[in-house]
Amino acid sequence: MAADAWVANPIDGTLIRYRDDGGPGVPVAVLGGFLDPIEVVGRTPIVSALPRDVLRLIWIDHRGHGGSDAPHDPAAYTTDLRGADVLAVLDAIELDRAAILGISWGGRLGFGVVDRAPARVRSLVTIGQHPYRLRDDGPLGRIVSAAMDASRTQGIVAIVEAFEGLAGRYPDEVRAAYLDEDAVAMRAAWTAALAEGPVADHLGSWDLPCCICVAAGDEDFAGDARRAAAEIPGARFVVIEGIDHLGVDTVRADPFLDAVLSTLRADRGT
Repeated sequence: MAADAWVANPIDGTLIRYRDDGGPGVPVAVLGGFLDPIEVVGRTPIVSALPRDVLRLIWIDHRGHGGSDAPHDPAAYTTDLRGADVLAVLDAIELDRAAILGISWGGRLGFGVVDRAPARVRSLVTIGQHPYRLRDDGPLGRIVSAAMDASRTQGIVAIVEAFEGLAGRYPDEVRAAYLDEDAVAMRAAWTAALAEGPVADHLGSWDLPCCICVAAGDEDFAGDARRAAAEIPGARFVVIEGIDHLGVDTVRADPFLDAVLSTLRADRGT
């Protein structure tokens, strides 16, 4: 990967870490999942499979994650501010437009960026998310909310172990990266997401290539992901068989790589 760089969000000054692979390919902002710093996102099979000769990958740490600033106030995690983080990175590397690949937490942000700055996004791929009100009454949502409560006394280990209870123990490097995260920032981000409501409206007026992917066993997000794909004109909907929500981090990419890649390389009118 390229060297780390930072840019300040022009609204609140939060510093956002990013890495720009450079190159002449189609620029793609890569937004990982909850807890995932850049280093972990790069290990996922779908990101690892993206061809570097045709795509220019721009890796962005969410605020609260990795090398970005980690505010402790939930008010710092609105989609307006988080979307401005992405746009600040594009401005820093002098890009008018980029495709977005958003995995889980990053997919939700991707919907929000398109809604707020459609002219800056050439295409959108989301994996395991939707733009509607986030709920915590599904199987995963209940576990995450319980882990957030436990983290008040146990720290970040409560959150990491809650995910491991579903996905199995993480490889040592991944686990270490997760344990470096800030539990207070994670709670702030989760609190803000639950309180915020939908992150995008008027999906029926969108005019860009979209591919909405979701795991077949994702009880929290599959139904609303399908709904979003139905509302967005021309959107492609891809079901990833044999896994649940957390499985998208480890599942083989080839069954859905073509759909992801063709969307990332597309543009309005193609």
